[in-house]
Amino acid sequence: MTSYRFTLTVAFTLLLSAGPALSDSILVLGATGQLGARVVKLLVDQGEDVTVFVRESSNRDRLADLDVEYAIGDMMDEDSIDAAFQGRDIRVVINTARAPTALKDFYKLSSTYIANASVANRVEQIIHHGAVGAGSNMALHPDVPWARVPDLEPRMMDHGVAEEVFFSSGIPTTIIRNSRVWPDETKPSGNAIMTEDRTVMTPITRADLARFTMECLDNKECFGKVYHNKDDSLTWPPPSFGEGE
Repeated sequence: MTSYRFTLTVAFTLLLSAGPALSDSILVLGATGQLGARVVKLLVDQGEDVTVFVRESSNRDRLADLDVEYAIGDMMDEDSIDAAFQGRDIRVVINTARAPTALKDFYKLSSTYIANASVANRVEQIIHHGAVGAGSNMALHPDVPWARVPDLEPRMMDHGVAEEVFFSSGIPTTIIRNSRVWPDETKPSGNAIMTEDRTVMTPITRADLARFTMECLDNKECFGKVYHNKDDSLTWPPPSFGEGE
């Protein structure tokens, strides 16, 4: 923990002395996933200049015909994260990425790379889609059998580290946590809200997650907040652990 805290603290000090940012575009990570693609479409429809960070091998069908710029790289490669910022004036970073498996330290490492690059390039906001149960939040959901799902507890702890990394960066950060998500084609229920009550755990649609993202974009009321999603009108869908967002 000490190493990334030191790096972020030094970088943020440099940020404060660098003067005002002149940034106007948005970087979306995890953009080819089901949630990420929905967010990208809403951003493009709103007229935002969008850069999407994707692996060379990623299926880009969900982004077809969208006016976006591609930055090619890997979430676990610090150099390619850094390169995604080069030559671009990034105003907001939106992270919708999910580890395809319980890859050890995925969230800790990728969030550190993203946070360091964001500080160095004077990003104005980070919106991170996390998970209910992240870190110490597991204790607020004692009825969930965290230990019964292989590797789930370490993964939740990894999620918690990522949130701490982003908040430690000094950049205004918004965390939107979800639990089980309904299939991608599910329409908004019309009943979903965001709440700061961290004991809440209900299903949610990706359409509503994308909408929440847009509501928090450039919104100072969302800075420094951790949100859970509340939609009591939805029943629990079948589990899909390991599915990318």
